[in-house]
Amino acid sequence: MLGSWQHFLVVGIALVFAAFLLWKYRPSPGLGEPLARSYGWRRRHSAPVETKIREALGRARQATTPRERAEALVTAAEAAALAPDGITSAMGFYLRAMRADVTFSLPVEGIAALLAAERPELLEHVLWRRLAHLDWSRQTSAAKTTLEALIGLYQGERGQKDRARALQKIAARL
Repeated sequence: MLGSWQHFLVVGIALVFAAFLLWKYRPSPGLGEPLARSYGWRRRHSAPVETKIREALGRARQATTPRERAEALVTAAEAAALAPDGITSAMGFYLRAMRADVTFSLPVEGIAALLAAERPELLEHVLWRRLAHLDWSRQTSAAKTTLEALIGLYQGERGQKDRARALQKIAARL
């Protein structure tokens, strides 16, 4: 016996499913570009932005003090932020600058300006983690800058005035 009708039905459904999968995951020239960019197959940034980033990273590698390294990483972050899809790399450079010199307040101001409008939840998360890692007894200027960024966030987009007032009282004691 060649097969019952149930076998033919199962084979037919499998063929339809395979055809659907081939159609669903077919290569498309218009849709493949973001995927190609995410894997680095094409340039992420324009040539002037990429050269600014490379120069800044070169200065960061050659830096002798943590402050020089942090300043170079902030420069790289500012250059990356100019690119249309550079928010992620700019954020990474700002975070590296924060770790390079914990007393330097410019990375906090930069990441606050970068994320305040588009990603306030992420900014809130980053700033609270920054406060948790700071030694408040020795790094009061960095803590105060981070608190001021949180206060600005809570007074503006987030609309949480009570948290802003509480943080203002804490900042006044520093």
